[in-house]
Amino acid sequence: MTEVVIDKRFCGPKSSGNGGYSAGLFAQAINGPAAVMLKTPPPLNTPIMLRKGEGDACEAVVGDRVVAIVEPASVVIEPPALPDEDAVHAAHDAFLSDTEGEHLIPFCFVCGTRREAGDGLRLFTGPAPDSPVNADFWTPGEDLAGDDGLVRPEFLWAALDCPSAFALRLWPRLTLLGRQAVDIRRRPKPGERLTVVAWPERSDGRKHYASAALLDESQEIIAAGNALWIELAPDSPLLAQLKADRGE
Repeated sequence: MTEVVIDKRFCGPKSSGNGGYSAGLFAQAINGPAAVMLKTPPPLNTPIMLRKGEGDACEAVVGDRVVAIVEPASVVIEPPALPDEDAVHAAHDAFLSDTEGEHLIPFCFVCGTRREAGDGLRLFTGPAPDSPVNADFWTPGEDLAGDDGLVRPEFLWAALDCPSAFALRLWPRLTLLGRQAVDIRRRPKPGERLTVVAWPERSDGRKHYASAALLDESQEIIAAGNALWIELAPDSPLLAQLKADRGE
């Protein structure tokens, strides 16, 4: 078994880990493309054990409680026409305009507007004009690199997480990550200018599906993901907790 701990810096809501970052940590139990199904909000500053599950699957557990199930997966994406540079800048600005004063998870490591530069990723993937794609630019910092000098996988998972939620364009209705599958084709170096793009796939009741990709400066896809998002009911205790985290 392997032990991982989600530092409070990498929260989504203040009281639990960012879904994509947490899934990326858990996915280290699998070689190659993996899917992570989150069963409960990942706890912060708590030892989480990765252990063998059924078949090729692994489990992330705290005591007898299963936090996530990890298994090999394939990732299939068919991106729409991608926005040009001006449209990506416009998408970034649209995110800040649309969420001003209303972001339910403003301290999220990935998309939180109350996180300082160099602390959170500050990925503000708003809607590109006249496009189904949400997008923003991202330049990973040196602190995100592993011992090999490349950006660690869990941060690439994180960067593919929140953008796919905002691509659903359900705001201000809130969704939480249920399952994420990611295929990392190439890990970038810190300082590379990347583009994060995401788009909706389909919906089935409160289940919503979206995909996302990271592009390098040559517009080559270096990582891709499929995500399932679960829409919270207005009376959900989780929604009440999020509002409490925010100070409401």
